[in-house]
Amino acid sequence: MAPISEASLMPAYNLAIAEEGSMAKVQLMLKKLKSSMESLKDFDDLEKAGMAKKDVDRMRRAMNEKIKRMTGDTIDLIHAL
Repeated sequence: MAPISEASLMPAYNLAIAEEGSMAKVQLMLKKLKSSMESLKDFDDLEKAGMAKKDVDRMRRAMNEKIKRMTGDTIDLIHAL
């Protein structure tokens, strides 16, 4: 049996570091996604405050598209793990 050297452990160490970084990225993306989803409630308040419905709807559609894109990116990253 060959002795374990520091050089032979480097690929596994580098992989572990990369996975840890990827998990941190997933957590950050999930946090941003949650924040974006919570902001949808603010659009109702804007409408109640007197902003035109068509403007609020346009903002809501844009946020929904952003949420869809972020969700897809997050899922892709999770699959890559």
